[in-house]
Amino acid sequence: MDLPRGDAYNRTALARPESTRPRTREGDTMKLRSRTYFTRLLIFSLLLGTIPVALVGMISYFKSSSIVQDKVNQSSMEALQQTQLRVEQMLKTIDHSVTQLISSPIVVSAMELPYSADYYRTYNELYQSMIRSQTFELTVSNMTVVNLIGGWGVDNNNIFTMSDLNDPDRLLHYESIPVFSAWVTDEENEPPSISLVKKIPLNSLKARGLAVVTVSEAELAKLLPSDLHLGSILILDGDNRLLTYGGNEPANEEDLLERLTGRPGGEGQFDMLVDGAKLSVIKRQSSYNGWTYLSIIPIKEMTRDSRSIGWVTLAVCFLMMLATAALALFGSRSFYQPVRRLVRAIGGPSGLSSDHTARDEFALIESRLQSMLQTESRLSAQVVGQARELKSFLVLKLLRGEEKEEGQLAQKLQEFGFPADWRWHAALAVQIDSLEGTRYSERDVDLLLFAVANIAGELIPAEERLDPVLMDQSSITLIGGTERTEPERRARLLNAAERIQESVRRYLDIPISIGISRSRPSLLAAPVSAEEALEALRYRIRIGPESVLFIEDVAPGEGTRSGFPHRTVKELCDAVRLTDGAQSRELLGQSIELIFREQADWRQYHLSLIRLYTMLTEIMQSDSAPSAEASSDPEKQLFQRLLELNSQEEIRQWFEETVLNPILSKLEQQRKSHAQLVAGQLAAMIHAGYDTEITLEACAAQLNYHPNHLGPLFGREMGISFSEYLQQYRLKIAKQWLVETDMRVGEIAERLTYTNSQNFIRFFRKAEDMTPGQYRERHRRD
Repeated sequence: MDLPRGDAYNRTALARPESTRPRTREGDTMKLRSRTYFTRLLIFSLLLGTIPVALVGMISYFKSSSIVQDKVNQSSMEALQQTQLRVEQMLKTIDHSVTQLISSPIVVSAMELPYSADYYRTYNELYQSMIRSQTFELTVSNMTVVNLIGGWGVDNNNIFTMSDLNDPDRLLHYESIPVFSAWVTDEENEPPSISLVKKIPLNSLKARGLAVVTVSEAELAKLLPSDLHLGSILILDGDNRLLTYGGNEPANEEDLLERLTGRPGGEGQFDMLVDGAKLSVIKRQSSYNGWTYLSIIPIKEMTRDSRSIGWVTLAVCFLMMLATAALALFGSRSFYQPVRRLVRAIGGPSGLSSDHTARDEFALIESRLQSMLQTESRLSAQVVGQARELKSFLVLKLLRGEEKEEGQLAQKLQEFGFPADWRWHAALAVQIDSLEGTRYSERDVDLLLFAVANIAGELIPAEERLDPVLMDQSSITLIGGTERTEPERRARLLNAAERIQESVRRYLDIPISIGISRSRPSLLAAPVSAEEALEALRYRIRIGPESVLFIEDVAPGEGTRSGFPHRTVKELCDAVRLTDGAQSRELLGQSIELIFREQADWRQYHLSLIRLYTMLTEIMQSDSAPSAEASSDPEKQLFQRLLELNSQEEIRQWFEETVLNPILSKLEQQRKSHAQLVAGQLAAMIHAGYDTEITLEACAAQLNYHPNHLGPLFGREMGISFSEYLQQYRLKIAKQWLVETDMRVGEIAERLTYTNSQNFIRFFRKAEDMTPGQYRERHRRD
């Protein structure tokens, strides 16, 4: 093989004994120039290392501060929205309950009656209706129904006349409200309370009576979150009066409310300055009753973590700069050592001390190398090597496009004994499909390719080929001849490829595929032919292993595009989300089959496969995307492995084992653990509240789930529905009380929230095939 220029001289000089090498005078110009280059190298290394560290540190600090503030605002917005939904749900429930009450016949008829002992039964029925409408979920502190015409009323405590009241004007004032129904604030109470006022009859501005429902501030405060770590949540009425708050007590309440009242604009997030403190305020306006919901957080508390991050970032940057300086010093010395040794090696009696015009060591090296290059013509005549390596080297240069002149190439071919009368040539590239299931390993690839090249050289006559060479994990052979027609050339190329395949299978027992380029007249186009042969091999991904691929057969035409099976891949993603393993694997096979159904460029196949991989991995991503530093290297390896696969079956198997199965396993684990936890919490709530009017809706609200989601989840995990589980547990408690206590059946039915004992007895008989009394007698006798 040809040696690089000057290599023989260098080897001769470096091979001399230390005592015979030319000595240089180390003490004058050498030291000065070495310091000059070393200083420049050190300064450049320091700047290259410290400037990016400082920029990254500053950007990281400002970015982290922004992200922390955005996250806190987003969390506060969600908490405020949940608070508004809880409060308005309670208020609307009370509104609906009162509307049903005043629409009932008993209330309508009572509004026509005067105050008299003759109508005591009607008053009592009205009182009972009011009590029944006040369930434990409504958190009502008092309900009052007033007959303005008859001058009497009923509340939670008694029946009264207007003259019995200490302040009847407060009730009568509600008559002048210009709407049918309104939530009003009672500031006379301490703390203040809110009341729902409805006129009777409904939807009439001229009221015959009033229904007033009072909710205390304490009950309203219970609906606010109790675990706020930052800031506070405030609820204001339509006149911007503070009703209640949650979290930290707001400082400078009056100043804050005054600024909010005078501030233009509606809902959203904005910053305010109150008494020198900058606050982040989130405002929501209720369309139901005009109340205002506020979340107020001091920005100083929000950025507390950012300041900690800033100090840590500063410390880390400082340490990194110190480490960069140390590495720059060490690296500069290490990089300078070869330069110093090279200067010493090429220096002579007339070297450093006499060459005063050289600016630095590289200028000196340049002058010395120029003198060495003058000896190239003499050294090239002495280069002797084996013919086979020189011939292979010529073929390699030809394939790499380093041969540019037709005349020089013909002369070199004649000198090495290659045929020079070819009318055409084509490239034949051989690659190993896979070593799986063979007796070889990946470290044997180079040796196997060398063996394949030898087999090709023996099977194809020397006058019909150039020497096979190894390039890009392939064995490439240039084949040529004098045939004039394309069918004759194609037949010869196919015959040679099939013989090589058969021999490799017989002697090496490995699968190979062969790519064949188009035929071309000039050998100067050999690089293009080799590239076409290698490109033809890339279409194994569609046709399969152990193939003979002509580039004109497999390459798609202009404008051909591979269709991506959007619908099938969407069904695949849906099946994965549902953790349906069998359906997911079937749809995966269909998706890969559809990708390769149409003839297209191999790059489009790779893009479709990468797109399929991306859509599957996106299923497992959370609200924030994974860190690029943590996942870039493994993902690069996965992509590299994916693009190295050579058949549809290998691709399907890789997707199933590397992507699909881990995703299905993780999703199934997450679903099971979450469902079991929620079902356990719901069962515990039943065990604790079986003797109350417990409902799925109330439990769902307490657990922050929708009943339509919580009910089926509980049924899947427990095997029975919520209502059946509650009935069975109450039945269990009833049987326990029947055996272990002397409680009457009616008392047991009442404690288990049955409306009457007959309903309880019917349920018990249906479940146990006997009455409660019979059950008690049998088990006590036993």
